[in-house]
Amino acid sequence: MTKCHVCFRQCELKEGQTGFCGARISAGGKVTAANYGRITSLALDPIEKKPLRRFFPGTKILSAGSYGCNLRCPFCQNSEISWGEEAREFSDTAETL
Repeated sequence: MTKCHVCFRQCELKEGQTGFCGARISAGGKVTAANYGRITSLALDPIEKKPLRRFFPGTKILSAGSYGCNLRCPFCQNSEISWGEEAREFSDTAETL
């Protein structure tokens, strides 16, 4: 058993098992990020949609998200992203993007 210390749940994982969040997995006796390089959401949004609304008003911002959340809020506005079944592999660097 490997213990994940990322959040308050402190999941105890058997080899190959994922934690409650779905984003951490036990592999080789270590907890690793199963969602590394995988995205469930990619969008070009107006900056005003973010909590950066006064930062370069009128410009766009690239929003990227991946799956994995240690909560299950019934009112979550991002449940499709944080609990997304389908994730796309993304191996380019941020600079390439």
